[in-house]
Amino acid sequence: MRVALINTMDLKGGAARAAYRLHKGLRANGVDSTYYVRDQTRNDLTIRRFVPDPAPAAKAHRDASKGARDAAYNAYATTRSADIELFSQEWVDGDENFFVQMPRADIINLHWVAGFVDYPTFFSARVRQPVVWTLHDMNPFTGGCHYDQECGKYKTSCAACPLLGTEQTDDLSHKVFASKADIFQKWPARRLKIVTPSRWLAKEAKASALFGKFEATVIPNGLETDVFKPMDKSAARAALKLPQDATIVLFVSNHLRLARKGFRELVHALSLLPDLNNLLLVGVGDSHILSVETPFKVTQIEHVNDDATTAMIYAAADVMAIPSRQDNLPNTILESLSCGTPVVGFNIGGIPDVVCEDETGFLAPGGNVPGLSVAFMKALADRDHLRACGERGRALMQRDYSLEVQAKAYGAFYAETLADAARFGSS
Repeated sequence: MRVALINTMDLKGGAARAAYRLHKGLRANGVDSTYYVRDQTRNDLTIRRFVPDPAPAAKAHRDASKGARDAAYNAYATTRSADIELFSQEWVDGDENFFVQMPRADIINLHWVAGFVDYPTFFSARVRQPVVWTLHDMNPFTGGCHYDQECGKYKTSCAACPLLGTEQTDDLSHKVFASKADIFQKWPARRLKIVTPSRWLAKEAKASALFGKFEATVIPNGLETDVFKPMDKSAARAALKLPQDATIVLFVSNHLRLARKGFRELVHALSLLPDLNNLLLVGVGDSHILSVETPFKVTQIEHVNDDATTAMIYAAADVMAIPSRQDNLPNTILESLSCGTPVVGFNIGGIPDVVCEDETGFLAPGGNVPGLSVAFMKALADRDHLRACGERGRALMQRDYSLEVQAKAYGAFYAETLADAARFGSS
C-alpha cells in the first residue's frame, strides 16, 4: 500500500508534528508512506518538497494569485478581530506542478493544507484515488476561520463573519463557503473520508453543512512514548536551571498571544490561588509571553528545538496548563501525560478525551476562571495523588497513543477505504 501524506509544513506547528509522527509510524509499520509538503526544514529522504514552476510566467501567476487573496482578506483590515488568528481561503494558484510532483499513491491523506492545496483543482478529475482528510482544526468546513470561537455559522452557511467584523451577507467568508459548498456537493461521498483526532472535532465536522455527508472516524494522534517519558524531576530542574522548591505550572503554545489559547485566563486563575510564594509559571513558545503583571513569578523558555529537551521541560513541571477556550486535542497534552505530568485545564473540545477528572488531570467548565483556579488547588493539594495521576497518564499514553497503535489504526482504515473504493468504484 502506497500512501501520500500531504501537509503544508513538514514540522512547524502542531498539525505538522502530528502528520510527521503518523508518517514515521506508518513507515515503521511497513507502510510505503511519503510526506509531501510545501515547506521543508527536516533532512529526510522520505519527505518530498513541492517545487513551484520556476518559469517567469508561472511566478507572475503565483504572485497575482497571492495578491488577489491578500487583497480579499485585507479589505477587512479595519474591521476584523484582533483574535482572528488565521483565515485561510480555499484556493491558491492551481500550479499543475503540484500534481506532477505529488507522490504516486493508492490513497491520499490530506492533513493541514491551508496555502498549499488548491481545492478547485485538487477535488477534480486530476485526483482518482480515494482521499482521507485528517482534520486538525475547523478550517476545511468553515468559510475561512480555523476555529469559529463558537460562532456556529458553518452549520448552515457562513456570512456576516464576526471575526471579519462585517454584517455583509456576501462577505469573504460567504464567498469561501459557497465555493467549498460547490466543490464538496459534487465530490462523491465515498471518495472522501474524514478522520479527526478528537470526538469533538468529529462531531463538529458532521454538524457542518459542508462535511455532513462524509464519514467521520476518530483516530487519536500518536507520539514517541520512548522519547516523551518520565524522568527524575530534580534532575530535570537542575538541567534547566529551574528552582527545586518551586511549584511549577507549565504553559506550552506556539501562539502565546492568541486569546483562544487562554493565557490571560490562566494568569487570572493562578492569581486566585491561596499560596503564591513558591509558584512559578513557565511558558514555552515561539512568541514572547504577554506583558501582564502577576503576583507570582513567570519565566519563559524559548527556541526549544529538540524533543528530548521538550520532554525534560514537561518532566520538570508539577502540572501542565491547557486553558484553551476552544481546541482540538493539542499534542502538548499527550506529550505532558507521556512524561508523567498531569494536566489542568478547561473541559472543552478534545481535551476531555484524555484528561479524565481526578484520573489524569483536573478540569473546570469552559471559560470558568474561578473553577480553573479550584482545579489547580485540587491538583496541588495532594502531591501523592498528583503523582498517581501522572502515572495513570503515562500508562494511558503507552497503551493507546503510541506511534505503533496509531499506525495500525490508520493502516486498517486505509485498507478499509481502499476496499470500499474497489467495491463501489469512484461513484
